[in-house]
Amino acid sequence: MISVLLLAFSGPNDPPAKCFRTNEFGDLPTCTYSGGEWVRSYPSSGFGPGPGGGGGFEGVFVLFFVVALVAGVAGTVWKVSTARRMARESGMSERDATAMSLLSDDGFEATYLASNLRGRPTTPIPAATPGRSTADRLRELDKLRAEGLVSDEEHETARRSILEEL
Repeated sequence: MISVLLLAFSGPNDPPAKCFRTNEFGDLPTCTYSGGEWVRSYPSSGFGPGPGGGGGFEGVFVLFFVVALVAGVAGTVWKVSTARRMARESGMSERDATAMSLLSDDGFEATYLASNLRGRPTTPIPAATPGRSTADRLRELDKLRAEGLVSDEEHETARRSILEEL
């Protein structure tokens, strides 16, 4: 009679003790009654060291997303700081260079091109003034080159211009 009672209570409503034991990672199993017996399985969380864990697809995706986000932010910071430096060195507006770098697809390249075309501000070469002799003008030009206010190329160009007026 007792064996009949035990058989009556060991059906699908009473899971066995193995359904309440954790695995080596501390995970509880999911038990299902299938084909007249209890089947134990451990769910995969996608994270952690347990079965099915270890990162998997979700972990790789999260890692890739974080790396892409950090690279994007670093690239933007570099573009803006470089555009501001180029604008500052060429006498252009740093605010406009920042806006162009952030708000347009080719803004960084446009800032680079504009800063190189514009170049650095130079000292104007003195123009011919009436009443000054050619010798005075050449002496003044030599003095400007000696002080570093006129480059060698500018000196040669201005010297030729003065001598062609003779």
